[in-house]
Amino acid sequence: MNSVPPPPEKRWPSGAPQVPHPYAPVQARPPFSKAAIAGFIISCVGLFVFAMVGPLGTAISGLGFRRAREHGLRGRGLAIAGMIIGVADFAFYLIARYLLNP
Repeated sequence: MNSVPPPPEKRWPSGAPQVPHPYAPVQARPPFSKAAIAGFIISCVGLFVFAMVGPLGTAISGLGFRRAREHGLRGRGLAIAGMIIGVADFAFYLIARYLLNP
């Protein structure tokens, strides 16, 4: 007969990471702040239209930032970008309006 012992069982150490079940329910992500999206879009449109839309985009983005922070929504980065673009839009408007016109 064959006197070879069977191979040992493979066991993980007790501290090994556990693999999640492949069919585990996925946690839902919070929705975006609609005001943050709207403020970002208005600020971006203001750059191309070159009208005095910057303050409106900045205000709506600020509102979206506050709502995202208070209610745990996504979109804080969009709101910050909308505020920065809105301020830049307003600055470009002021420069063109008062410094470039003779």
